Amino acid sequence: MISILLAAALSGSTFTCTVTRVHDGDGPLWCAEGPKVRIAGVQAPDFESAEPCRQRRAGYVCSDARARASQRTVSALVLRRRLTCQALEPSYNRVVARCRLPDGRDLSCAVLATGAATRWDRYWRRYRMGRCS
Repeated sequence: MISILLAAALSGSTFTCTVTRVHDGDGPLWCAEGPKVRIAGVQAPDFESAEPCRQRRAGYVCSDARARASQRTVSALVLRRRLTCQALEPSYNRVVARCRLPDGRDLSCAVLATGAATRWDRYWRRYRMGRCS
């Protein structure tokens, strides 16, 4: 499966993701179709057990309570919904993707609008995310 994800990410292909599980506010989102998606351009609070938190890396918000709240908010947006995603690049055992909700809204922008995550400027620029309406 990882080789399929890498190939998809490198090609910039479009794929469908019917979300079955949400880890936290920036992913991964587990897709019934197979891939795990990291939401492009956003950074949500991490669970205290996450690697960046265990390593005390700068720039990460480490709070189980805030990560759970973010997870609930994003779950309400995407769980059991069919997203249309464009693969941007591989990231660990998942694919960074820009996705659209069934109503056509950009998922990254929708997540920002709810306050579940903040814009991760470095990646927002890298992926040329543009403006949220």
